[in-house]
Amino acid sequence: MQCFFRRKPFQHFPPLIKFALTKRNTNHIKMKTRLLTFALMMSAVGTYAQTPEYLPTWQEGYLDIHTIATGRGDAALIVMPDGTTMMIDAGDNAKAKDTQHPDASKMPGEWQAIYIKHFLSQLPDKENLDYAMVTHLHNDHIGTAKDMIPGEHGFGLSGITQVGSLLHFNTFVDRGYPDYDFPSRGKVLGADKGFIEEYMKFVNYSAANGTDAQKFQVGSNSQFTMVNDPKKYAKSFEIRNLCANGEVWTGKGKKSVKMYSGDPLLFDENMNSCAIRLRYGKFSYYNGGDLSGGNWPLYKSQERDFETPVAKVCGKVTVMKANHHGYFDTCNAFFMQTLSPKVIVIDARSENHPVASTMTRITDPQVWRGDRDYYITVDQSREKLGEKLWSNFKPWGHIVIRVYPGGNSYQIFVLDADTTDYRVKYKSEIVTL
Repeated sequence: MQCFFRRKPFQHFPPLIKFALTKRNTNHIKMKTRLLTFALMMSAVGTYAQTPEYLPTWQEGYLDIHTIATGRGDAALIVMPDGTTMMIDAGDNAKAKDTQHPDASKMPGEWQAIYIKHFLSQLPDKENLDYAMVTHLHNDHIGTAKDMIPGEHGFGLSGITQVGSLLHFNTFVDRGYPDYDFPSRGKVLGADKGFIEEYMKFVNYSAANGTDAQKFQVGSNSQFTMVNDPKKYAKSFEIRNLCANGEVWTGKGKKSVKMYSGDPLLFDENMNSCAIRLRYGKFSYYNGGDLSGGNWPLYKSQERDFETPVAKVCGKVTVMKANHHGYFDTCNAFFMQTLSPKVIVIDARSENHPVASTMTRITDPQVWRGDRDYYITVDQSREKLGEKLWSNFKPWGHIVIRVYPGGNSYQIFVLDADTTDYRVKYKSEIVTL
Protein backbone atom coordinates (compact mmCIF):
# COMPACT_ATOMS: atom_id res chain seq x y z
CA MET A 1 0.00 0.00 0.00
CA GLN A 2 1.38 3.36 -1.04
CA CYS A 3 1.78 6.03 1.66
CA PHE A 4 0.31 9.25 0.31
CA PHE A 5 2.15 11.36 2.95
CA ARG A 6 5.43 10.88 1.12
CA ARG A 7 4.28 12.64 -2.04
CA LYS A 8 1.71 15.27 -1.07
CA PRO A 9 1.22 15.26 2.65
CA PHE A 10 -1.97 17.32 2.87
CA GLN A 11 -3.80 16.59 -0.41
CA HIS A 12 -6.45 14.27 1.02
CA PHE A 13 -7.33 16.43 4.05
CA PRO A 14 -10.15 19.00 4.26
CA PRO A 15 -9.03 22.68 4.13
CA LEU A 16 -9.41 23.29 7.89
CA ILE A 17 -7.26 20.28 8.79
CA LYS A 18 -4.70 21.27 6.15
CA PHE A 19 -4.45 24.71 7.82
CA ALA A 20 -4.04 23.19 11.26
CA LEU A 21 -1.29 20.81 10.15
CA THR A 22 0.51 23.56 8.27
CA LYS A 23 0.29 25.81 11.32
CA ARG A 24 1.56 23.00 13.57
CA ASN A 25 4.50 22.38 11.27
CA THR A 26 5.35 26.09 11.18
CA ASN A 27 5.19 26.31 15.00
CA HIS A 28 7.40 23.25 15.24
CA ILE A 29 10.02 24.92 13.06
CA LYS A 30 9.79 28.09 15.12
CA MET A 31 10.17 26.08 18.32
CA LYS A 32 13.24 24.28 16.98
CA THR A 33 14.71 27.63 15.97
CA ARG A 34 14.09 29.05 19.43
CA LEU A 35 15.63 25.99 21.11
CA LEU A 36 18.67 26.22 18.86
CA THR A 37 19.06 29.92 19.64
CA PHE A 38 18.71 29.22 23.38
CA ALA A 39 21.26 26.42 23.18
CA LEU A 40 23.74 28.71 21.43
CA MET A 41 23.16 31.40 24.04
CA MET A 42 23.67 28.94 26.89
CA SER A 43 26.80 27.65 25.21
CA ALA A 44 28.15 31.18 25.07
CA VAL A 45 27.24 31.74 28.73
CA GLY A 46 28.89 28.45 29.66
CA THR A 47 32.05 29.43 27.81
CA TYR A 48 32.07 32.78 29.57
CA ALA A 49 31.50 31.15 32.96
CA GLN A 50 34.44 28.83 32.40
CA THR A 51 36.83 31.74 31.76
CA PRO A 52 39.21 31.64 34.76
CA GLU A 53 39.03 34.41 37.32
CA TYR A 54 42.21 35.56 39.03
CA LEU A 55 43.02 37.49 42.17
CA PRO A 56 42.97 41.18 41.24
CA THR A 57 46.47 42.64 41.32
CA TRP A 58 47.62 44.09 44.65
CA GLN A 59 47.38 47.86 44.89
CA GLU A 60 49.00 50.30 47.27
CA GLY A 61 46.88 50.38 50.43
CA TYR A 62 45.91 46.69 50.28
CA LEU A 63 47.00 44.23 52.95
CA ASP A 64 47.20 40.70 51.56
CA ILE A 65 47.74 37.62 53.74
CA HIS A 66 48.34 34.42 51.76
CA THR A 67 48.26 30.96 53.33
CA ILE A 68 50.07 28.76 50.80
CA ALA A 69 48.73 25.21 50.34
CA THR A 70 51.29 22.48 49.60
CA GLY A 71 49.96 19.76 51.92
CA ARG A 72 53.45 19.32 53.40
CA GLY A 73 53.88 22.22 55.80
CA ASP A 74 53.04 25.77 56.81
CA ALA A 75 53.86 28.76 54.62
CA ALA A 76 52.42 32.26 54.54
CA LEU A 77 53.11 35.45 52.60
CA ILE A 78 52.11 38.91 53.83
CA VAL A 79 52.09 41.95 51.57
CA MET A 80 51.73 45.06 53.72
CA PRO A 81 49.86 48.19 52.59
CA ASP A 82 53.04 49.89 51.32
CA GLY A 83 54.30 46.76 49.53
CA THR A 84 56.62 45.52 52.29
CA THR A 85 56.71 41.71 52.13
CA MET A 86 57.03 39.07 54.83
CA MET A 87 57.06 35.28 54.77
CA ILE A 88 56.14 33.21 57.83
CA ASP A 89 57.42 29.61 57.80
CA ALA A 90 58.22 27.40 54.83
CA GLY A 91 57.83 23.77 55.84
CA ASP A 92 58.31 20.34 54.31
CA ASN A 93 57.52 17.25 56.36
CA ALA A 94 58.45 14.86 53.50
CA LYS A 95 55.64 12.45 54.38
CA ALA A 96 54.54 10.61 51.27
CA LYS A 97 51.09 9.85 52.72
CA ASP A 98 50.35 13.57 52.85
CA THR A 99 49.23 14.54 49.35
CA GLN A 100 51.40 17.26 47.84
CA HIS A 101 49.95 20.18 45.86
CA PRO A 102 49.92 20.99 43.04
CA ASP A 103 51.90 17.79 42.42
CA ALA A 104 55.13 16.00 43.32
CA SER A 105 57.15 17.20 40.33
CA LYS A 106 58.86 19.74 42.58
CA MET A 107 59.68 19.88 46.28
CA PRO A 108 57.36 21.93 48.55
CA GLY A 109 60.03 24.60 49.00
CA GLU A 110 60.21 25.06 45.24
CA TRP A 111 56.42 25.37 44.97
CA GLN A 112 56.40 27.87 47.84
CA ALA A 113 59.08 29.96 46.11
CA ILE A 114 57.22 29.81 42.77
CA TYR A 115 54.02 30.99 44.45
CA ILE A 116 55.78 33.84 46.24
CA LYS A 117 57.65 34.93 43.10
CA HIS A 118 54.37 34.98 41.16
CA PHE A 119 52.85 37.51 43.54
CA LEU A 120 56.08 39.46 44.09
CA SER A 121 56.17 40.01 40.32
CA GLN A 122 52.96 42.06 40.65
CA LEU A 123 54.62 44.49 43.09
CA PRO A 124 56.76 47.44 42.00
CA ASP A 125 60.51 46.80 42.27
CA LYS A 126 60.19 43.65 44.36
CA GLU A 127 62.53 40.71 43.83
CA ASN A 128 63.57 40.05 47.43
CA LEU A 129 61.50 39.33 50.51
CA ASP A 130 61.82 42.11 53.06
CA TYR A 131 61.26 39.72 55.98
CA ALA A 132 61.27 35.98 56.56
CA MET A 133 60.33 34.60 59.96
CA VAL A 134 59.98 31.04 61.21
CA THR A 135 57.74 30.40 64.19
CA HIS A 136 59.69 27.38 65.50
CA LEU A 137 62.10 24.65 64.46
CA HIS A 138 59.95 21.71 63.37
CA ASN A 139 60.16 20.16 59.92
CA ASP A 140 56.70 21.21 58.80
CA HIS A 141 57.78 24.81 59.41
CA ILE A 142 61.43 24.83 58.28
CA GLY A 143 62.15 21.63 56.29
CA THR A 144 63.52 18.13 56.80
CA ALA A 145 66.56 15.98 56.21
CA LYS A 146 64.45 13.15 54.78
CA ASP A 147 64.07 14.43 51.20
CA MET A 148 66.74 17.12 51.43
CA ILE A 149 68.88 17.72 48.34
CA PRO A 150 72.42 19.17 48.24
CA GLY A 151 72.76 22.92 47.84
CA GLU A 152 75.46 25.01 46.21
CA HIS A 153 76.49 26.90 49.33
CA GLY A 154 77.26 24.21 51.87
CA PHE A 155 73.79 23.51 53.27
CA GLY A 156 71.02 21.10 52.31
CA LEU A 157 67.85 22.30 50.63
CA SER A 158 64.39 21.70 52.04
CA GLY A 159 61.60 24.03 53.10
CA ILE A 160 62.93 27.40 54.24
CA THR A 161 66.49 26.76 53.07
CA GLN A 162 65.18 25.91 49.61
CA VAL A 163 63.02 29.03 49.44
CA GLY A 164 66.03 31.01 50.67
CA SER A 165 68.17 29.61 47.87
CA LEU A 166 65.67 30.91 45.31
CA LEU A 167 64.75 34.23 46.98
CA HIS A 168 66.91 36.61 48.97
CA PHE A 169 65.71 37.51 52.48
CA ASN A 170 66.61 41.05 53.51
CA THR A 171 65.87 40.27 57.17
CA PHE A 172 65.58 36.82 58.71
CA VAL A 173 64.10 36.20 62.17
CA ASP A 174 63.76 33.06 64.28
CA ARG A 175 63.46 32.27 67.98
CA GLY A 176 67.07 31.21 68.61
CA TYR A 177 69.60 33.16 66.54
CA PRO A 178 72.56 33.23 67.00
CA ASP A 179 73.15 30.85 69.93
CA TYR A 180 70.23 28.41 69.58
CA ASP A 181 70.63 27.38 73.20
CA PHE A 182 67.12 27.66 74.71
CA PRO A 183 66.16 25.57 76.53
CA SER A 184 69.47 23.89 75.64
CA ARG A 185 71.64 23.39 72.57
CA GLY A 186 70.88 19.67 72.62
CA LYS A 187 67.13 20.30 72.80
CA VAL A 188 67.31 22.59 69.77
CA LEU A 189 69.34 20.09 67.76
CA GLY A 190 66.78 17.40 68.57
CA ALA A 191 63.82 19.46 67.39
CA ASP A 192 64.40 18.52 63.74
CA LYS A 193 67.05 15.81 63.75
CA GLY A 194 69.51 15.89 60.89
CA PHE A 195 68.23 19.18 59.50
CA ILE A 196 68.82 21.75 62.22
CA GLU A 197 72.54 21.76 61.43
CA GLU A 198 71.74 22.43 57.76
CA TYR A 199 69.30 25.13 58.78
CA MET A 200 71.91 26.86 60.96
CA LYS A 201 74.41 26.72 58.09
CA PHE A 202 71.81 28.41 55.90
CA VAL A 203 71.15 31.18 58.43
CA ASN A 204 74.86 31.82 58.92
CA TYR A 205 75.47 31.83 55.16
CA SER A 206 72.60 34.28 54.68
CA ALA A 207 73.92 36.55 57.44
CA ALA A 208 77.32 36.59 55.73
CA ASN A 209 75.75 37.50 52.40
CA GLY A 210 73.61 40.54 53.07
CA THR A 211 70.77 39.21 55.25
CA ASP A 212 70.14 40.85 58.60
CA ALA A 213 69.64 37.83 60.89
CA GLN A 214 67.85 38.52 64.18
CA LYS A 215 66.34 36.83 67.20
CA PHE A 216 62.58 37.29 67.68
CA GLN A 217 62.01 40.05 70.22
CA VAL A 218 59.03 39.36 72.49
CA GLY A 219 56.94 42.49 73.08
CA SER A 220 58.41 44.46 70.19
CA ASN A 221 56.23 46.32 67.70
CA SER A 222 59.21 47.58 65.68
CA GLN A 223 60.91 44.38 64.53
CA PHE A 224 58.58 43.99 61.54
CA THR A 225 57.94 47.49 60.24
CA MET A 226 57.20 48.79 56.78
CA VAL A 227 60.24 49.62 54.66
CA ASN A 228 58.70 51.52 51.73
CA ASP A 229 56.43 54.17 53.25
CA PRO A 230 56.21 53.59 57.02
CA LYS A 231 55.15 57.15 57.93
CA LYS A 232 52.01 56.96 55.81
CA TYR A 233 50.72 53.96 57.79
CA ALA A 234 52.34 54.62 61.17
CA LYS A 235 49.00 55.17 62.92
CA SER A 236 47.04 52.40 61.22
CA PHE A 237 49.46 49.45 60.93
CA GLU A 238 51.37 47.41 63.51
CA ILE A 239 52.84 43.95 64.00
CA ARG A 240 53.21 43.13 67.70
CA ASN A 241 55.38 40.22 68.84
CA LEU A 242 53.32 38.39 71.46
CA CYS A 243 55.41 35.45 72.63
CA ALA A 244 58.34 33.10 72.03
CA ASN A 245 60.57 30.75 74.00
CA GLY A 246 58.01 30.44 76.78
CA GLU A 247 57.78 34.20 77.38
CA VAL A 248 54.77 36.43 76.72
CA TRP A 249 54.37 40.18 76.32
CA THR A 250 52.91 41.86 79.41
CA GLY A 251 50.85 44.32 77.37
CA LYS A 252 53.04 47.23 78.43
CA GLY A 253 55.99 48.54 76.45
CA LYS A 254 58.25 45.68 75.41
CA LYS A 255 58.23 43.86 78.75
CA SER A 256 57.68 40.11 78.91
CA VAL A 257 57.20 37.44 81.57
CA LYS A 258 57.59 33.67 81.66
CA MET A 259 54.54 31.54 80.96
CA TYR A 260 55.93 28.62 82.96
CA SER A 261 57.37 27.88 86.39
CA GLY A 262 58.80 24.38 85.82
CA ASP A 263 61.65 23.02 83.75
CA PRO A 264 61.67 24.30 80.13
CA LEU A 265 63.66 21.21 79.14
CA LEU A 266 60.36 19.35 79.43
CA PHE A 267 58.87 21.48 76.66
CA ASP A 268 58.37 20.17 73.17
CA GLU A 269 59.43 22.58 70.42
CA ASN A 270 55.85 23.71 69.82
CA MET A 271 55.86 25.48 73.18
CA ASN A 272 58.61 27.81 72.00
CA SER A 273 56.60 29.09 69.01
CA CYS A 274 56.72 32.75 68.08
CA ALA A 275 53.33 34.46 67.86
CA ILE A 276 52.36 37.79 66.30
CA ARG A 277 49.29 39.99 66.10
CA LEU A 278 48.96 42.20 63.03
CA ARG A 279 46.65 45.22 63.00
CA TYR A 280 45.55 47.41 60.09
CA GLY A 281 42.76 49.84 60.84
CA LYS A 282 39.91 47.82 62.33
CA PHE A 283 41.31 44.55 60.95
CA SER A 284 43.54 42.21 62.98
CA TYR A 285 45.26 38.86 62.38
CA TYR A 286 46.86 36.29 64.71
CA ASN A 287 49.53 33.72 63.81
CA GLY A 288 51.14 31.64 66.56
CA GLY A 289 52.76 28.70 64.82
CA ASP A 290 52.13 25.53 66.82
CA LEU A 291 51.58 27.13 70.22
CA SER A 292 49.78 24.79 72.61
CA GLY A 293 46.63 25.39 74.60
CA GLY A 294 46.47 22.37 76.87
CA ASN A 295 48.23 19.39 78.38
CA TRP A 296 48.77 16.19 76.46
CA PRO A 297 49.85 12.86 78.01
CA LEU A 298 52.51 12.39 75.34
CA TYR A 299 54.60 15.22 76.79
CA LYS A 300 56.21 15.43 80.22
CA SER A 301 55.50 19.11 80.80
CA GLN A 302 52.09 19.76 82.32
CA GLU A 303 52.31 23.52 81.79
CA ARG A 304 51.37 23.44 78.14
CA ASP A 305 48.51 25.95 78.21
CA PHE A 306 50.31 28.90 76.65
CA GLU A 307 47.22 29.94 74.68
CA THR A 308 45.54 31.42 77.76
CA PRO A 309 48.24 33.98 78.68
CA VAL A 310 48.73 34.84 75.00
CA ALA A 311 44.99 35.40 74.57
CA LYS A 312 44.98 37.91 77.41
CA VAL A 313 47.44 40.23 75.64
CA CYS A 314 46.27 39.51 72.11
CA GLY A 315 42.58 40.37 72.51
CA LYS A 316 39.99 40.13 69.75
CA VAL A 317 41.08 39.53 66.17
CA THR A 318 39.34 39.41 62.82
CA VAL A 319 41.24 36.41 61.45
CA MET A 320 43.05 33.68 63.35
CA LYS A 321 45.38 31.03 62.02
CA ALA A 322 44.58 28.05 64.23
CA ASN A 323 47.48 27.01 66.46
CA HIS A 324 49.13 23.67 65.65
CA HIS A 325 46.82 23.06 62.66
CA GLY A 326 43.84 22.53 64.97
CA TYR A 327 45.38 19.48 66.66
CA PHE A 328 44.27 17.94 70.00
CA ASP A 329 45.99 20.45 72.26
CA THR A 330 44.88 23.73 70.69
CA CYS A 331 42.08 26.28 70.41
CA ASN A 332 40.95 25.99 74.02
CA ALA A 333 37.68 27.62 75.00
CA PHE A 334 39.23 30.66 76.71
CA PHE A 335 41.46 31.33 73.73
CA MET A 336 38.54 31.15 71.31
CA GLN A 337 36.28 33.28 73.49
CA THR A 338 38.95 35.94 73.95
CA LEU A 339 40.12 36.19 70.34
CA SER A 340 36.55 35.73 68.97
CA PRO A 341 37.73 35.57 65.35
CA LYS A 342 35.32 36.08 62.48
CA VAL A 343 37.50 33.82 60.34
CA ILE A 344 39.56 30.73 61.26
CA VAL A 345 42.25 29.50 58.89
CA ILE A 346 43.68 25.99 59.26
CA ASP A 347 46.98 25.38 57.50
CA ALA A 348 46.72 21.61 57.16
CA ARG A 349 49.10 18.84 56.10
CA SER A 350 47.57 15.70 57.60
CA GLU A 351 44.38 13.71 57.99
CA ASN A 352 44.50 14.91 61.62
CA HIS A 353 44.41 18.61 60.75
CA PRO A 354 42.13 19.46 62.40
CA VAL A 355 41.02 16.64 64.68
CA ALA A 356 37.29 16.16 65.25
CA SER A 357 37.38 17.20 68.92
CA THR A 358 38.97 20.55 68.11
CA MET A 359 36.72 21.16 65.12
CA THR A 360 33.69 20.34 67.28
CA ARG A 361 34.85 22.84 69.90
CA ILE A 362 35.54 25.72 67.53
CA THR A 363 32.19 25.29 65.78
CA ASP A 364 30.18 25.00 69.00
CA PRO A 365 28.19 28.20 69.72
CA GLN A 366 28.05 27.20 73.39
CA VAL A 367 31.84 27.41 73.62
CA TRP A 368 32.08 30.83 72.01
CA ARG A 369 29.48 32.89 70.24
CA GLY A 370 29.41 34.84 67.02
CA ASP A 371 29.28 34.26 63.31
CA ARG A 372 32.45 32.84 61.82
CA ASP A 373 33.83 31.30 58.64
CA TYR A 374 36.25 28.39 58.34
CA TYR A 375 38.96 27.93 55.71
CA ILE A 376 41.43 25.09 55.20
CA THR A 377 44.36 24.60 52.81
CA VAL A 378 43.93 20.91 51.90
CA ASP A 379 41.22 18.26 52.22
CA GLN A 380 43.13 15.38 53.80
CA SER A 381 41.07 15.44 57.00
CA ARG A 382 37.69 15.27 55.29
CA GLU A 383 37.12 11.53 55.75
CA LYS A 384 38.18 11.45 59.40
CA LEU A 385 36.17 14.54 60.27
CA GLY A 386 33.03 13.32 58.53
CA GLU A 387 30.81 15.37 56.25
CA LYS A 388 28.94 17.14 59.06
CA LEU A 389 32.09 18.80 60.44
CA TRP A 390 33.74 19.14 57.02
CA SER A 391 30.72 21.04 55.68
CA ASN A 392 31.73 24.02 57.84
CA PHE A 393 34.67 24.74 55.53
CA LYS A 394 34.69 26.85 52.41
CA PRO A 395 36.39 25.24 49.39
CA TRP A 396 40.02 24.36 50.16
CA GLY A 397 43.14 25.81 48.51
CA HIS A 398 45.51 28.75 48.83
CA ILE A 399 43.73 31.22 51.11
CA VAL A 400 44.13 34.95 50.47
CA ILE A 401 42.75 37.49 52.92
CA ARG A 402 42.61 40.86 51.21
CA VAL A 403 42.10 43.88 53.46
CA TYR A 404 41.11 47.01 51.58
CA PRO A 405 42.66 50.48 52.07
CA GLY A 406 42.23 51.82 55.57
CA GLY A 407 41.71 48.38 57.08
CA ASN A 408 37.95 48.70 57.50
CA SER A 409 36.83 45.95 55.13
CA TYR A 410 38.14 42.65 53.85
CA GLN A 411 37.40 39.86 51.39
CA ILE A 412 38.67 36.28 51.20
CA PHE A 413 39.72 34.44 48.04
CA VAL A 414 40.52 30.74 47.71
CA LEU A 415 42.90 29.96 44.86
CA ASP A 416 43.12 26.57 43.21
CA ALA A 417 46.07 24.71 44.76
CA ASP A 418 46.16 22.15 41.93
CA THR A 419 46.84 24.68 39.20
CA THR A 420 49.93 26.77 38.61
CA ASP A 421 48.06 29.88 37.47
CA TYR A 422 46.33 30.29 40.86
CA ARG A 423 42.83 30.82 39.50
CA VAL A 424 40.06 31.76 41.92
CA LYS A 425 37.79 28.89 42.99
CA TYR A 426 35.89 30.82 45.67
CA LYS A 427 35.52 34.38 46.88
CA SER A 428 33.55 35.78 49.78
CA GLU A 429 31.49 38.91 49.89
CA ILE A 430 33.29 42.05 51.09
CA VAL A 431 32.90 42.30 54.87
CA THR A 432 32.76 45.72 56.50
CA LEU A 433 34.17 45.95 60.02
